Amino acid sequence: MGISLLMATAAGANGTLVPLTADQIARLTWADDGAQQELNQAIQRSWNYYQQVPLATRLTYGTESYTPQQMQASLRLFQRLMREPPARRRQALAEKFLVFESRNEQGAAFFTGYYQPEISARVQPQGLWHTPVHGYPGVTQASRTEIMNGALAGRAPVLGYIDPIEHFFLQVQGSGVLVFPDGRRQWVGFAGHNQHPYRSIGRLLVEEGVFTPETVSMPAIKNYLRQNPQEIERIFSHNPRYVFFAPRAQAPGGSLGQPLTPGRSLAMDADLIPRGGLAFVETTYPATPTAWRPLTRFMLVQDTGSAIRGQGRGDIFWGQGATAELRAGLMKQPGRLWLLVAKKSALPSAP
Repeated sequence: MGISLLMATAAGANGTLVPLTADQIARLTWADDGAQQELNQAIQRSWNYYQQVPLATRLTYGTESYTPQQMQASLRLFQRLMREPPARRRQALAEKFLVFESRNEQGAAFFTGYYQPEISARVQPQGLWHTPVHGYPGVTQASRTEIMNGALAGRAPVLGYIDPIEHFFLQVQGSGVLVFPDGRRQWVGFAGHNQHPYRSIGRLLVEEGVFTPETVSMPAIKNYLRQNPQEIERIFSHNPRYVFFAPRAQAPGGSLGQPLTPGRSLAMDADLIPRGGLAFVETTYPATPTAWRPLTRFMLVQDTGSAIRGQGRGDIFWGQGATAELRAGLMKQPGRLWLLVAKKSALPSAP
């Protein structure tokens, strides 16, 4: 579950989903800069998801609705086309697929990134590691401030104690791994929240003049809070939403209940975008803290997030570790975003 720090789209700002003509599709190059093996892995995980959803489920693109079996067949057809030479692939996609451009209110797309952090933890509160990672207590209306002041003491399980700054950003990312001094590693994943609205602290710090829209990022916010610890409680209290976690035996998956594939899994608005479907992303990403490169690749819509709202809004999963944290922390990039699904006439008839 990725959540943008800065650009939480307002409810109702849905943007548009625009169908492309065959000529428009044929002019797209579909140049994929990622590894084919990772794409196939992500496709298989969406295929597995469709295998499990109820047969009566319908996934809608524009005026067309698809069964889970048709979505599976669409992905298999796409895989076959990806083995064709580039020119033949472009022609076949134009002939056999419907393509829709997902546009925000500015007529483009906007991308952030997320990752699964590794966080130093303690079994008992100790020094810097004094903020509890709470398990789900059941439905609660307590605000973040109330919870930070002990409203859930004795009412919610504690999975570990961590640095308060890392705790806030663990809630932003939605999952991660707690690393204890004895080497034990405990994956934790999203288990629910306190039913309060999400408010962006990045936006707050821009409004207060601490950052500009160009300079705000997760690393910059972390650094500011470490230099100004007296501001932590005030700034964190701006976001009343509080996320609860549950222990996991392995890295938590996305909203499909399937593992996520770094660089191939995309979070979008589940109220507007069919789960598990195929997308094509065109934007830029930070290869290093100062060097940005083009990103053009097929992805699968395999997650969602509280602040991922509207058309043209994507959150790219980057995996675990320092490189993933760098890419997720710096991304707030414009770009373009297309959704693809096979024409029903190109699919085999149901048995």
